[in-house]
Amino acid sequence: MEKEFVSLLYIYDSKIRDDLSKFSKQNGFILNTCDDFFNASDQVELTAPDLILIESGANTFKGLEKGVNELIKTASNFKPAVFLVLSEFPEPENRLAFLGMGIDEFLIKPFFIRELKEKYNIYHQLKHFRQKILARDRKIEKTFEYLDKFKNEIKKTKTELFEERTTLNNALKQINHMTVERNRLKKEKRELKNNLADNMEGFGEILSRLIKAGIEKNRGHGERVAHIVHFIGKQLKLDEKKLEDLKKAAMLHEVGLLFIPQVILNKAKDQLTDYEKDLFVQYPVKGADLLSICTEFGNCAHIIRYLNENADGTGSPQRLKRRYIPLLSRILSGADVFDTLKNEKDVTSLERFLEKLEGFSGTRLDPNIVVWLETYAVLHMGSDSYRVKGVGVHQLEPGMSLGTALFTNTGTKLFSVNTLLTKDAIDKIKKYNREYPVNETVYIRA
Repeated sequence: MEKEFVSLLYIYDSKIRDDLSKFSKQNGFILNTCDDFFNASDQVELTAPDLILIESGANTFKGLEKGVNELIKTASNFKPAVFLVLSEFPEPENRLAFLGMGIDEFLIKPFFIRELKEKYNIYHQLKHFRQKILARDRKIEKTFEYLDKFKNEIKKTKTELFEERTTLNNALKQINHMTVERNRLKKEKRELKNNLADNMEGFGEILSRLIKAGIEKNRGHGERVAHIVHFIGKQLKLDEKKLEDLKKAAMLHEVGLLFIPQVILNKAKDQLTDYEKDLFVQYPVKGADLLSICTEFGNCAHIIRYLNENADGTGSPQRLKRRYIPLLSRILSGADVFDTLKNEKDVTSLERFLEKLEGFSGTRLDPNIVVWLETYAVLHMGSDSYRVKGVGVHQLEPGMSLGTALFTNTGTKLFSVNTLLTKDAIDKIKKYNREYPVNETVYIRA
């Protein structure tokens, strides 16, 4: 809480003046001086000092008799610290008199600059705490004002209810019936509210089923995307809360498509108008806005909102570049592209899939996410015709073939999938690993 520079006003008797060189900027002070206590209030108002030092002398003592409040015309919680510089420590009755005049602290000549700064810092901290207390008191005061207003409104409402009850006494049976019915409805409402609070997961399941029934052309897309993001999240050591939010986002990332008419959803991509294409670009924002209505899905909505941002900054809605896109959104984008790409007609083998996936690196997707997507692919999509095994960087040997592309942790692509490693290539990998580490496990064709 110590200030970098302390604005100091030094008030001294023109006949007595101490050496002021110690109050230099180098020692942390911005110094202003005044040799007339009776005219010092103008300088206080002009310079707004943090600290006022008053040098003891005949004229200054005369001024102090009127009190420091005559010198400082500022609210007590925001006034500067006022220290009195004396040649010797005052007697108890004099100390009380000085304190009554508004003096905050005494300095006895000679004194060290550090002593002055320590005493000022104590006062500055106390001032800061007083200001916090004042702000809190004002907040409490406003709260009580609101409560008083609320009480008055309740009192007014009670009066109105009493008048209505008097008017309705002639229809007691109907009122009793209405009361019973109202209590039943209130109980029912309370039970519904409790059930709703306990079943937010069920709400998400409802939305997920709506997506499956009306939107998903590729059945099970949400579950597969959820499985992929969970795998990547585990590799990145995300905590359980983020993993849960990521899984929800994966299951519900297409909820914004519910706002697009079915006739447009059924069209082929090459039949869409520019307006209709824009609807597909903006659907994550629509979905995020819908989910954000429910606070339980706030984090999920934030992840989905940036689904269509591209790593190269050409995406939507804010054209964010790679490191500015939230990490969880980058993971979700990668998993969504992964599952969509896997079902394209021209993807007939894992090798072809990995080649196409690399094409998205650095443009649509974050290269660091592509690394984990390729790892997921070889671990979960591999077959007898495409087997891989994991080795360390220092276990690489010439003649090995990469099972996935190789990137540094900064996203720099070193080699593509199926690259045949030579001695020079391995030396390059080891060199980069020393400066910009690559993944601990390198997957090679078995």
